[in-house]
Amino acid sequence: MNGEVQFVRAMVGYALARAHNQRARGRGQVGASALEWAIISAILVGAALAIGLVVRRVITERTAEIDQG
Repeated sequence: MNGEVQFVRAMVGYALARAHNQRARGRGQVGASALEWAIISAILVGAALAIGLVVRRVITERTAEIDQG
């Protein structure tokens, strides 16, 4: 597995674990919870972009290999 993908998986796992812990503590902090969800969403968007870039790079490399024969 690529290093970028491992990094993204670790960051998403951390964000989800943190969100779960905050929800377990109580729902009295609605504003903080909304901020955390915004941060988690931003992390997931970044992860999707990173994965997309990795996939695009791999496809480009394989296409070049096929074109060369």
